Amino acid sequence: MEIVKLTQEKYKEWDAFCLESDDAWFWHTSKWLEYTLNFQVNNQSESRSFFLLKDGKMAAICPLILENNNGAMEFSYNHYYGPVPALANHLTRNERKAVLKEIFKYIDCLAKQNNVKRVMLRGAVLNPSLVEAREQPFNFLMQFGFIDASLNTQILDLRRSVDELRRGVRHGHDSDIDKASKILTAAVFDCSNITREVFDKYTDLHHKDPGRAKRKSITFDMMYDWIKDGDAFLIGAQKENKFIGFSYFFIFKNNVYYGSACNDSKAGNLPIAHFIQWEAIQWMCKQGIKFYEIGWQYYSDTLQNFPSDKEKYISQFKRGFGGISIPLFMGEKYYDKDYFLGTYDSRIKKYGDNLERVENE
Repeated sequence: MEIVKLTQEKYKEWDAFCLESDDAWFWHTSKWLEYTLNFQVNNQSESRSFFLLKDGKMAAICPLILENNNGAMEFSYNHYYGPVPALANHLTRNERKAVLKEIFKYIDCLAKQNNVKRVMLRGAVLNPSLVEAREQPFNFLMQFGFIDASLNTQILDLRRSVDELRRGVRHGHDSDIDKASKILTAAVFDCSNITREVFDKYTDLHHKDPGRAKRKSITFDMMYDWIKDGDAFLIGAQKENKFIGFSYFFIFKNNVYYGSACNDSKAGNLPIAHFIQWEAIQWMCKQGIKFYEIGWQYYSDTLQNFPSDKEKYISQFKRGFGGISIPLFMGEKYYDKDYFLGTYDSRIKKYGDNLERVENE
């Protein structure tokens, strides 16, 4: 087996592998890699991605980004969990084990070379090997020295009828959808009709949200190109011919992931998000989309995640559209004792402080 560094000249071959591998989804592609590399200036991000050749053929890919997290070098994606390696479909079970062993051995080697203190990886539930075949029902990262940091995520099976899906919607959501449908109209923009003018309306609303992280404008250019390439679509909600809300969705291998949303703060209490989500679900059903990942689920504090009240509310909002919650496998591996102890000391203190706050309420 041979390890080969990913270069831009190899992007086409890499992305072709992503289309073929049942382990890969959009998060594995060079497009998402470049987006993350360009997301924030102060990350000092550099790709350390590589692929593995077996008998001269690409047998696996491993997206990997080296980032500076306040002086500590990490393998992460914008200081969070990057995608796990993806393997070729033709590998036997024993070959997969051997390939994964070689990949994580090389990650450990790269970590030593780059003075990396932590690596953070997560699975992708929309890849066919999990959401369809369910061939990875456990967190295999733990076999390679990772601490489990898994969450859950909400999945809608869109192979069901629209009527059946509507019956799965929470009663309050159902009423909000009806209320908004009397006032709003929806417009779907995909590769067939997206224009820069429409996309700029989305970015303008996005920038008006004071809570948004500042990012390079090139990342919005990438998102626009993804729609043109068929890797995403945009849905806008209009009131009296004026856009007052948008949601952005990723589409890859006939499955969809809910990306982001933005609303006009002057629109009042209109349930824009409820309206757009239901319009999206109906449109996806017509397009023959199989599965829709509406989003990660935060219930309470863990030693890896401390969700805000807003994040808990958003999770509850997403569950209101029905579907099932399934594991989102995640893991982190430490290479520095002091960094590990410092990180967990801080987390334990925060967890304890939150317990004390709840007790005093």
